[in-house]
Formats: sequence, structure tokens, C-alpha cells
Amino acid sequence: MNNRVTVHICTKDRHSELGLLLQSLRTQTYKNWDIVLLDDASGGHVLQCQFLGALFARIKLEGHKIKFVRNEISQGCCAARNKCIDEDDFDNAYTFRCDDDVILEPDYIERLLNVIAKGGYDLASGVVPLLAQPVIKRKLEFIKPIINEHKLDDTGALVMNKDDCGFCYLEEVVIPTHQFRTNCLYKSEINKKVRYPDILTTVAFREEGFFSFKAIIEGYKIGVDTGAVAWHLQTPSGGNRRPDYAECVKIDEESWRKWIKKEFDKHGDFLEKYNKEVINNAEQK
Repeated sequence: MNNRVTVHICTKDRHSELGLLLQSLRTQTYKNWDIVLLDDASGGHVLQCQFLGALFARIKLEGHKIKFVRNEISQGCCAARNKCIDEDDFDNAYTFRCDDDVILEPDYIERLLNVIAKGGYDLASGVVPLLAQPVIKRKLEFIKPIINEHKLDDTGALVMNKDDCGFCYLEEVVIPTHQFRTNCLYKSEINKKVRYPDILTTVAFREEGFFSFKAIIEGYKIGVDTGAVAWHLQTPSGGNRRPDYAECVKIDEESWRKWIKKEFDKHGDFLEKYNKEVINNAEQK
């Protein structure tokens, strides 16, 4: 069985953060991976950075393939991630999609693979606390389901939004976290059915909501391992330095609400049944 993983990384103007991510990939307990790296028109090409060049050379010597793709004009988050999918010709069984400003704990990929292999899920995520926040002692419950719970009122307006949410399990408290996001591993077959939306701005606010919600509608199951941790540096990329960032977020939020309403009109009964089944299964475990 092909258990090799393709790591999809989209980056823009985060050379130092990318170096930290690559180092954390090199120290993973799971070694069977390759990289598709898309540079979305960074001010300086990643291949022109001497430090990154040395890292890439070492990664290749360690037995990993790397495919470089560059956009000369920035296309934004959704287009960049879709292009990673299109440019991925490694034919590996799994895809691991991660932000360029995270540091993965050494067992992150191995634990997510275990969610799929032993937990019966198709997509797997960990938790991604912000590195700048105080360390919180977590109650590690191992594998739990992700429930994309939404509620609409009689007018069709979205009144509850838990798009792409896993859960952080603390000592006695369960709090939601939106960090399913890009730091997830899934069966590569999903790339043929689930892509990022082309109706969002280049900022792509809510992009992971579209992706994970569509995956559920397509019949895939999402699980989270609360013991798998990737620390988020949360440094600005090309997106939130834009002068019209707030306006783009507003536009994308409106697009999201319209899309959710349309999907509930088509799949509402299925989604309610799915949520009940996931909750019941979680309670039984």
C-alpha cells in the first residue's frame, strides 16, 4: 500500500517562517513524504533565499521529492491551493496541507495518519494554538469527530456558524477552535471532488469552511486528534496587509452566508442526520 504523503505548502513573503516549518517537517517521526511548494509571487523568490536553498538541498538528500511552482502575479489563497492540487503529480495516497507559518510537533503527521487508519475518518486535523499565547494544559482525548454545525433562522440567515471546527479539550472545559484550517491530512482522492471556491476574494476569508463543509456533503468524515499540535506563528502574509482587507472579509462573509443557505436548501436533512450521528457516536465513545 502506498502510504506516502504529499505536503502542499502555499507561501507568500514568509521566508523565515517557511524555514521553521521545513525544519519541523524534517524532524517528523513519519518520514515518508514529498513537497509541492507554491510561491504566490513573494517579493523575493524562495529559491533565491540562500538559507532556504540549503534546506531544500538537505531535504532532497534525505530522500524527499520537491516540486516548485511560482505565480508571477499573486492569485490569492484559494487559487494557490487549487494550483497545488493541479500541480501535484506525485500520485501519493495522502495529502497534507499546511500553513507556511506553523511549527509542527514531531508526531503531527504520524498522529493524523492514525486518525484515518484507526479512527475511520477520511480527513484529519490536530489543534493549532497560537505560539504567542500562554501554554494551556490540554485534556488529550485522542480522536474526536469534527461537527460542522450550522443553524439558519426562518429567513435563511445564518445564526450559528461552526464551519471547519474541531474541539480543543482542556481539563474540564470544551472550547471550539477554528484550526481545522490548512493544517490537515486527508486521502488524496478527495482532491478530485473537493476544491477551494472561486467566488471568494484573494483574501479568501471562510475558505476552509467551504472546503470542509463540501467534504462532508460529499460523504467524507473529518476527525481531530487533540494530541496533535502545530504551533501557529500568526505572522502577516500578503493577505492582511492589504488596505482593503476588512472590505474583502465582509464580501467573503456575505458569499459564505449565501452559499450555506443554498447548501441547506439542497442538503439540510442529510446535514442534520450527519450531525446527530456524529454527536451520538462521540458520546458513546
